[in-house]
Amino acid sequence: MSGKLHALAALSVAVALHLAAFAWRPPVAGATASGSGGDALVSLEASSGSIAQMVEEWERAPEPVAEPEPQLPQPEMVQPDPPPQLALPDMPETPLPVPTPMMALPEAPEMPDMDIAELPPPEPEAEPEPEPEPAPEPLPETRPEPRPEPEPEPEPKPRAEPQPRRQPATPPSASAPAQRAAGSGGGAFAGAAGSAESATSRARANDLKAGWGAAIRARVERRKSYPRDAGSASGTVTVEVSVARNGALLGVAVTSSSGSPALDAALLKAVRAAGRFPAAPAGLGEASYSFILPMSFSP
Repeated sequence: MSGKLHALAALSVAVALHLAAFAWRPPVAGATASGSGGDALVSLEASSGSIAQMVEEWERAPEPVAEPEPQLPQPEMVQPDPPPQLALPDMPETPLPVPTPMMALPEAPEMPDMDIAELPPPEPEAEPEPEPEPAPEPLPETRPEPRPEPEPEPEPKPRAEPQPRRQPATPPSASAPAQRAAGSGGGAFAGAAGSAESATSRARANDLKAGWGAAIRARVERRKSYPRDAGSASGTVTVEVSVARNGALLGVAVTSSSGSPALDAALLKAVRAAGRFPAAPAGLGEASYSFILPMSFSP
C-alpha cells in the first residue's frame, strides 16, 4: 500500500514540474517587468542537477517489494494408539513323562573253553581243461559249371574228280560230245558245292543254338536261390528245358538229381519263374529246341 502512495506522489510532482516548465517563458530583452514600479523583479533560471535527479527518482517506478509468503501451520502428526496387548490364555502345564527305569539285563554265562579241531585247508580245485576249438567246416568246393560243348562240325566230303570217258571208235557228231561233257562235269561240281553249304549251315546253327542256350541259362541263374528247407545239402541238378522259337517255356524235367529233393525242386522253380526266355536267333528255323542245363547248389 505504501508503494502505491509513493508512486502517486512522485507522479503528482512530475506533472507540476512539467506544467511550470511549459508556463515559464524567457523575458524579452530590453523590457522591464512591470509591477510595483519595477521593484519586484522575478528571475528564472534552469533547474539544477539535484532537482533533475529528484525528478528522475520520482518518475522511476518503485521496485516491487516481494511480499513474504504466509507460513502455513504445519499439521500435527497424530500418533496412532498402540495396539492393545492381548492376554495369552493360561495353558495347563503338561507334566513331563517319567523316564522308564532301565531293566538290568542278565549276565551271559561264560562258555567253557572247548578244544576246536583244526579243519584241513580246502583242496585246490582243478582247473578245467580248455575245450578244443571246433575245426572250421570245410567250404564246399565250387566247381565251375561245364558249358555245353558245341557239336563238332562234320568234315566236308572230298570232291570226286571226274574220270575221263573213253571216246568211241566212231566219233559222233560234234554237238553230242560237247553236251555230254557239260552235263557230266556240271553234275559233279554241283554235288560237291551242295554238301559244303549244308555243313556250313549246320555249324552256323550249332553256334546260334549255343549262344541262345547261354542266354537261357543266365536267366535261370538269376532266378535260382538256395532253399531254406535244404539244410546244408549241396549238389548239382541237371534239367532238360524245352523252349519254343518265340522264347515260351514248353517244358522242364529233372534228368539227373542232386540227391536232395529240396535242391531239385528249387531248380524247377527257378526255371518256371524265369518266365519267357529270349527268342531264338534268326538263323534257327525249327519250332522248338531242347537244352540240357546242369546247375550246382551250395549253402
